[in-house]
Amino acid sequence: QSASVGAIAMLVSRNVTIGALRTSMRLEPEFWDALSEIARLEQVTLDNLCARVDARRGAHSRTAAMRLFATAYFMARRARR
Repeated sequence: QSASVGAIAMLVSRNVTIGALRTSMRLEPEFWDALSEIARLEQVTLDNLCARVDARRGAHSRTAAMRLFATAYFMARRARR
């Protein structure tokens, strides 16, 4: 089994509400954990955080924007230490 097939199997679907839109996103469990931690740190709901990221995503897909945001968020936190 190739690594890409295993990676696809590890995606987790969750429903989030972005504005008035209820949508499903598929992300790796680690990214769901990261987004939940960011929401906790920023004292917002996961839906609200996803809506904020979605509003700024530009040409990226919604899931790519979430991955990029989570990565950039923790890189910035590490750089501030």
